[in-house]
Amino acid sequence: MSTEIILSNFFVLLGLRRTMSLRSPKNVKKKLFDAAFWVAIASLFYFWTILFFALILVTLILYTDNKLRHWIMPFVGVVTVFVISISTSIIVYDNFFEIFNISPKISYDFSNYNSIKFLVAITLLLSFGIWSSIFYLQNIKKKKKAFRASFKIIMIAVVITFLIVIQAPEKNGSEFLFMFAPLTIIITNYIEIIQEKWFKEVFLSLLIIVPFITLLL
Repeated sequence: MSTEIILSNFFVLLGLRRTMSLRSPKNVKKKLFDAAFWVAIASLFYFWTILFFALILVTLILYTDNKLRHWIMPFVGVVTVFVISISTSIIVYDNFFEIFNISPKISYDFSNYNSIKFLVAITLLLSFGIWSSIFYLQNIKKKKKAFRASFKIIMIAVVITFLIVIQAPEKNGSEFLFMFAPLTIIITNYIEIIQEKWFKEVFLSLLIIVPFITLLL
């Protein structure tokens, strides 16, 4: 597991937490600043997490009253990280942009996934994810209007993580870590609405057993 991806995912989760908290109208500017700040920090470790910045803007449309000062705050958060990074680069490396030595590479070579271990794990992950997402989308309409935006944001987050996985420069499996948080929320919501007790038990058993099976492959 890449240390950069672990750190990047940690900061992405902090950003998502602040993004989801925008459902409350309190301290909107601070939340927008924090969300963009953490996403920008995450992109220093793994460039393509910068795509989550789009999620902040979408959330802004869904939750706020579209005041100009609210739209400015996410960009202020990114600029703040930029300024801090330059200052750190000057102190540590005696160079303005050494810390930005980030190579935004893209790779569509999926040959690393051709092993049985990867094929089984990815197939099951996508199967659980897609199956749960179908019911998750259907369930959005049944939710109260105040909660629909949150459900949509989680779904958009899944799409963003899917894009990150597809264009990951090194496909070694660690890139799927970004998908775990939003997919966990979707799968958990699906489990809650399963009415057949036997199916719920089978579904949960598979979620527990499958990871151990893939480790043995």
